[in-house]
Amino acid sequence: MFGVIINCFSIQCSFYTFSRMSEVKEIVVVCDPSYRDIFEDAREKINVDLKFALPGKERQDSVYSGLQTIDPTSDLVCIHDSARPLVTSSDVEKVLNDGLRVGASILGVPAKATIKEV
Repeated sequence: MFGVIINCFSIQCSFYTFSRMSEVKEIVVVCDPSYRDIFEDAREKINVDLKFALPGKERQDSVYSGLQTIDPTSDLVCIHDSARPLVTSSDVEKVLNDGLRVGASILGVPAKATIKEV
């Protein structure tokens, strides 16, 4: 799509969604160093601090690595996985507002039935 590998394009969609939100002060991208250039190229187009963390063996290890990198004065942390790249800023705002109100929040969407013909 537009000369960009689809997976990279979808990850960039989430990246730009978060980077345009006034509530977001920094973005920590947890990725293999070979993917950093995707985000480094976008650094000049965003107005938030961009940091990187190394991925772990399991998802929980990657989350932990990212948490070790964030600014310790952050009031709230949003963890977003790239497997669901088309998140909207309005959905993120709802989650952030709920998180600030009650201390934690999670975004979920109804499961969609999948029909597969074999």
